[in-house]
Amino acid sequence: MARCLLGLGSNLGDRRATLRQAISQVAKLGDCRLIACSRWHETTPIGGPSGQGAFLNGALLIDSLLPADELARALQAVESRLGRDRAIRWDARAIDIDLLLYGDSVIETKKLTVPHPRMSFRKFVLEPAAEIAGFMLDPVSGWTLTGLLSHLEGAARYVAVTSANPKIAAWLAERLCQKMACLQLEETCSLLPGAGDCEQLGTVEFSERADKRLLRSFWFQDKELSKRLPPSGEGSPLGVPPVVTAFWRNPTEQVPIQRGKPRESGQIISSEILSPALVIAVEPSSEKNFWKKIPTKKFQENSPVLESSWSSWRKRVAHQGHGPMAKIQSDDPAIVLQESIAAIRSIWPELAVKSPEELS
Repeated sequence: MARCLLGLGSNLGDRRATLRQAISQVAKLGDCRLIACSRWHETTPIGGPSGQGAFLNGALLIDSLLPADELARALQAVESRLGRDRAIRWDARAIDIDLLLYGDSVIETKKLTVPHPRMSFRKFVLEPAAEIAGFMLDPVSGWTLTGLLSHLEGAARYVAVTSANPKIAAWLAERLCQKMACLQLEETCSLLPGAGDCEQLGTVEFSERADKRLLRSFWFQDKELSKRLPPSGEGSPLGVPPVVTAFWRNPTEQVPIQRGKPRESGQIISSEILSPALVIAVEPSSEKNFWKKIPTKKFQENSPVLESSWSSWRKRVAHQGHGPMAKIQSDDPAIVLQESIAAIRSIWPELAVKSPEELS
């Protein structure tokens, strides 16, 4: 029997009545037993068409003898009976039931991905889930649900973009700054020590220069950067767009300083380096098709990255311990940008997004 976590949501009709019916029908599924139900949390819709009403979100904990694919099909049948329409992605819906965790299993098929691929950075999912199953482990990130939620609530407003092709990361970081008024760390280098090395910062993932600019002490030296640091014991400041980097320093790959060993001059301790609230990892299904759809001239001429580089990068991304991560696999830049904005607003829903007209 597998201990399973489900996420529920509704923003159409009588939300509470629909959610109560969903719980009742899930509890009656064969070979399933209801363990716990969270409180309902009202949340802002993220992504999708504008003008939607607020969601009520919650979580269920169940035990199930059904295989994961059969359980997912049974949950979809419950959705259909309660009026779920899947015509438009992220549209308003009478009911949404997601299989978030199936024990400690990692499942990737054409029809099912478990853990839910966007669970680790969606506060509206983690808040009710941590209420009843904070002890459960996300086997992809290696963090508990409570740990993921605590990180999102207390992390600096910092988002790291990564891709095996650094120019993809550079493109996305630039677009996020345009659409969300984010501050790109590479462009603040004139304010920080070692400014002469800044031109290479966006193309070097592992460097002492990059590490120095991620030191908490350096952020406190600059007025704009320090706005993104949560005060001691408090959450992140509301309404301030995050800092974005086109590089990622994976904390799980840092070499800790051995106890009793003297610290060398200029050596950086991993605990001093800011970890991003969110990592956005971009892997186009076709690099060639991706670049064809980029209108900006400075990004048009790009050579594809070798498969060996992608293989090495995938291993880094798959390494446990990195925390919340949005993995985006699409050769459509518009979808990559849309997914990235939705991921960021899943953490900070109050952030505004510029319309195409405002960018012209």
